[in-house]
Amino acid sequence: MYRIAVTTNFRASHQLKFADMTESCHRHDWKAEAAVGGQGLDDNGLLFDFNKLKKILESIVCRLDGRKLEDLECFENTNASAENVARYIYDSIKSQLPKNIDLLYVEVTETPGCKTRYGESR
Repeated sequence: MYRIAVTTNFRASHQLKFADMTESCHRHDWKAEAAVGGQGLDDNGLLFDFNKLKKILESIVCRLDGRKLEDLECFENTNASAENVARYIYDSIKSQLPKNIDLLYVEVTETPGCKTRYGESR
């Protein structure tokens, strides 16, 4: 299987709510990575164009950039945790890929050393 991955950055704030407390609103410089895979290469020797994948990823994270995540409809009824951000990006990318390309995972880094990965298990 061939695999490629791209990364991009965005800045967004969030304020997680727990049963006994609510965090102060705080901002992170997030990093998002998306990886795809597949069995074959096209006539140009590519699994999938890096630039196309990065454009898809950036078109999704630009909706989050500069925002308080809880103000967005996609996080209206759920905590905008790194885990939920990764799942949102994953679901948004998946529908934009050709059938022969598998979305392997989306990894989100909230702060250096703190990251999560979301992907379908196979």
